Amino acid sequence: MKKQIRYSILTYIMLSLLLLSACKDDDDDVTPDETSSSINLSSNGTLGSILVDGDGKTLYFFTKDTDGTSKCAGGCLDFWPIYYVENPEIGNGLDAVDFGEITRDDGEKQTTYKGWPLYYYSSTGDGATESAGATNGEAVNNVWFVAKPDYSIMLANAQLVGADGVNYTSDYTEGDSETQYFVDAAGRTLYIFINDSKDKNNFTAEDFSNDGVWPIFYDDIASLPSTLNVSDFGTIDVYGEQQLTYKGWPLYYFGQDTERGDNKGISFPAPGVWPIVNTDTEQAEEAPTVKITDDDTFGEIITDAVGNSLYYFTKDADGSSNCTGGCLNVWPIFYNEDIIIESGSNLDEDDFGTITLADGVTMQTTYKGWPLYYYSPTADGEIEDTGEVLGDGVNNVWYVAKESYSLMIADAQLVGHDGKNYTGDYEEGEGVTKYFTDAAGNTIYIFINDTKDTNNFTAEDFSNNGVWPIFYTEINELPSGMDKSDFGEILVYGEKQLTFRGWPLYYFGQDENRGENKGISFPSPGVWPIVNNNLNLAE
Repeated sequence: MKKQIRYSILTYIMLSLLLLSACKDDDDDVTPDETSSSINLSSNGTLGSILVDGDGKTLYFFTKDTDGTSKCAGGCLDFWPIYYVENPEIGNGLDAVDFGEITRDDGEKQTTYKGWPLYYYSSTGDGATESAGATNGEAVNNVWFVAKPDYSIMLANAQLVGADGVNYTSDYTEGDSETQYFVDAAGRTLYIFINDSKDKNNFTAEDFSNDGVWPIFYDDIASLPSTLNVSDFGTIDVYGEQQLTYKGWPLYYFGQDTERGDNKGISFPAPGVWPIVNTDTEQAEEAPTVKITDDDTFGEIITDAVGNSLYYFTKDADGSSNCTGGCLNVWPIFYNEDIIIESGSNLDEDDFGTITLADGVTMQTTYKGWPLYYYSPTADGEIEDTGEVLGDGVNNVWYVAKESYSLMIADAQLVGHDGKNYTGDYEEGEGVTKYFTDAAGNTIYIFINDTKDTNNFTAEDFSNNGVWPIFYTEINELPSGMDKSDFGEILVYGEKQLTFRGWPLYYFGQDENRGENKGISFPSPGVWPIVNNNLNLAE
């Protein structure tokens, strides 16, 4: 009886131990499985909110996976083991709808977040993942980044394939190569427009009728890959809608990019017109306020930023504006406080200036001292259409502005060095006379004792050149009121001098300010005449 009791007690103890052991085994199996099957948010002191598994191990995105398929295979997986849980338990702050799964080319399944396949990092390359809380995989080779819930911009590395089906390299020539570029959080490609300027969208119509072709892109900058600089991003207003910018460039989608990973816009309407965006993108330039425009008739002319022609008035040779009253209805002034030259232009900002008109308030922009105007054919202040040059030659006193005029025309009162007013025949009197100046409005003269192509004034040692300096410039551009064939050049003791109809041309040393024509009375009226189209051929 006692032996039976002993066996019963022993059996009970053994069963109890087995039960405890079984419970312990269940705890060892169940608890880790439940923990590792969850995805949570973790706060990282450097990177902000990041995705981790239930054990606190960091999860990563691969920029080559922008189309939603995994491009990490073979030896890559030794360093970047895939993360997969069939039905992950989603932690606070995350949305289950953002998670999915793919079947990889090797047949394995992989969990995705917002379309990005998820990975661990193994720094040793043996598949042993980094410890909980570590983020050593961030920015490895600039293609691996911690998974975040709030990326505003992500990076993609992929082949560029245009809307024409052709493969392109990063310089938009045909070829096979991988290019890195910006995408939104869901992998949709972002673009810039080469005709935009700093913080200026030059594409979108006011009624957004073309927004379906190139939709503007906007997102609050919450998180960025660590290789990007938040200060490079900004926001502009486009007809009441916000648009994100990068280095001043407004950002767009392409309407025909229907699948994540598409980058068809790089060839539409031609390669490079709508480039992708990456850290190599240069800063956008300020919108020009003036530029050079090529006109079929007049060649290179100066226009405003949108191509409206600008003009000189020959009565402004002294640098002041002499168009007043009703004249301004036909010739509205051009003024811009900040002159910005279009990139690549030969224009020089130093050649532009500002004058204040007689009312003491109105400002006008000048170029090489010439006040600038628009032309209004209807005299109601409504300027001519972009691309028109209808104002050139009007009344023989208005000429389109050019960067490279060699000579210009002036209309002004002749005032000799003696302070007296003279007419065009060098008699005392009031009256406007037309004459030639250099490009900066300095008066040009001839000497009545010269003969055809012969300078009879200048001393061989140029000792008298300070009184009547010889004038020379290359004839590149002339106002439409001059004929290039009338000009020539001679050598004067080794120095070049320009001629007009055989007459050697000079300045007057006492004309200290532009617009002055004191030489017409020195040493007596008419000995050194001004030059104009009424001048006869030299004999």
